[in-house]
Amino acid sequence: MTWEMDAKDFNSSFIDSNKRDIFTSDYARVLFNIWFGLVATAVLTVWSMVSNIVNITVFVKQGLKERVNFTLFCLSCSDFMGAFFVTSMTPGFAGDVHILSSTVESSSYVIYLSWYRTAFVDLSTALTVFIAIERCSCVTRPLHFNSSFVAIHGQSIVVAIILFMVANYLPLLSTFDFTTLSNSDTNASLVITVYSKLNIAVQQYNDFVFGISLTAICQIVIFVCAILMYKGLQKSSKVRNVSNMKVRKNVVGSNGLSNKERRVVKMILVLASLYMVAALPQIVFCWARVLIPELPQNKIGNLHMLLGAIIYYTAATYGAFSIFIYFNFSSSYRAVLRQFLMTSYCAKKETGA
Repeated sequence: MTWEMDAKDFNSSFIDSNKRDIFTSDYARVLFNIWFGLVATAVLTVWSMVSNIVNITVFVKQGLKERVNFTLFCLSCSDFMGAFFVTSMTPGFAGDVHILSSTVESSSYVIYLSWYRTAFVDLSTALTVFIAIERCSCVTRPLHFNSSFVAIHGQSIVVAIILFMVANYLPLLSTFDFTTLSNSDTNASLVITVYSKLNIAVQQYNDFVFGISLTAICQIVIFVCAILMYKGLQKSSKVRNVSNMKVRKNVVGSNGLSNKERRVVKMILVLASLYMVAALPQIVFCWARVLIPELPQNKIGNLHMLLGAIIYYTAATYGAFSIFIYFNFSSSYRAVLRQFLMTSYCAKKETGA
């Protein structure tokens, strides 16, 4: 089969599979993609989408005027979109993808959609950092929290984060181009990704700024906030165990958290910890792309695809478990969810009757 290029002088993601055989064979890559791309990850991402639809519904019913609910609502929307794009990528793990009247080369299809997925992962990261800082402020300075910047302008900060992410990812997503390889023998065509110099430069900028620098800073900030929240909860517990009212009066001002605030802080602490674990493969992947520029190319292209599949799996795990965290730590979440399920069940029963 002979493919002829309709355009000249371009860099494409079309890779000769015969050259991919140093660290990982094509056969191993195919088996790995079948398991992770079509089975494990697909199941997790579908469950993640369903879970986040439930989360979104509950947070809307709880009301979005409360700062925590609004931020968690935006986080659930971002996690849903991240899972949606991973699910959309799964056909590319099985081979070339037929879209309308065109056939898109598998790696081109996966790589292009992966950037949309990455954008929402970075948005989820930023939102997780914000809510960790907000709850950390609630723990460390409870008396001054409601007058603090992060509390007063919480929704505005979330909107600013979203706009910042959109502004930074638009240049990357808009500089991708596609061209067609045609086969003169079968009269078939194959659509592949074309990398311009501008697009490659934007990708390198994105990898360095978002994949390495900001991600590392976010990990450090979340880690510090997690430690402060944990210590704050311990201190608050000690305060509640003190029976002497005089001692209680002296110390409660420094860490007087209500039962509701304690539950919310515990929930965010677990959520932040889960994020830190799930984000590690993404950091390793971005470092590998920077330290080994030839990683996506030819002889070690399979290794690049395998590393990419792993980060999709771990990210899907993070989104899939959020519903259990919310349900376990938030009594209001449980109450609204149970009421919603009961109302839906009764409505369905009445319709059936």
